[in-house]
Amino acid sequence: MKKNIRFLMFFLAIGLFLSWPIHSLYSKLNQPIEEQQLVALDQIANEFLTYAKKGDLEGAQQRIIQLAEKFPNQHLTYPIRIESLNAVTQSILAAKKSFASTNVSEQQLLWHATQVRVAIDSLTHEHQPMWRSYYPSLVTQVQNLQQSAVERNYNQFREQFDENYRLFLAIKPGMSIQLPEDQLASISAAYDVISKEMRNAQMDWQLVREALRDLNGSIQTAFVGEEKSTFARLMMRPDSPLAILFSISIALVAALAYVAWKKYNGEIRSA
Repeated sequence: MKKNIRFLMFFLAIGLFLSWPIHSLYSKLNQPIEEQQLVALDQIANEFLTYAKKGDLEGAQQRIIQLAEKFPNQHLTYPIRIESLNAVTQSILAAKKSFASTNVSEQQLLWHATQVRVAIDSLTHEHQPMWRSYYPSLVTQVQNLQQSAVERNYNQFREQFDENYRLFLAIKPGMSIQLPEDQLASISAAYDVISKEMRNAQMDWQLVREALRDLNGSIQTAFVGEEKSTFARLMMRPDSPLAILFSISIALVAALAYVAWKKYNGEIRSA
């Protein structure tokens, strides 16, 4: 009996060990051609950002040219709003233009590279997009803005707002692909109120603080308000590796239970 249990445990370990590579192979073999092309685009976008971070402008320029050529002919695996599609297209074209110029700062080039990378990533990573990883930075900046608004420190507020708004614009095309239109509009509206107030000769700090509260609430809703857990999302997918692991475990546990029952039944009969 112990020998049988050891065999079953051995096969359980083998099944768990092989489930992930089998799942990966199955996913690749059954991946539609459009999805394979999107994965290739995502790889190019990743290389584009990597070259930009390293300061390899020639390598980065080659990658953005490839993206500009391939993206207009790309068939998406799911429908998106025309505004979102235009936002991604414009981010690619703006990056291409900037990298072709000789009088753009490295910081601006890196900003364009980040915007393109985040946007392309949103097309290929529905459940864990890159733009969500910017939540801690974004919300910390908003909290700093709220503190500056309380202190009515205009110069500090202006500097912090410019930095925060640039970050939002960098991830906005990626966000627009996956967020409901009204959620993105509420964030943009709050920024517009603050930006308009900053152009006035005399700022209404009370109005700015109210807009910042609205902005903070809209960001919370967009980033974490309706997010499901990663485990739940994975388990709901029919091709989930966790579902495969769960199925193998259930089958082997059932086999172990059957062996234990047979042993118990045999002992009862021999008693």
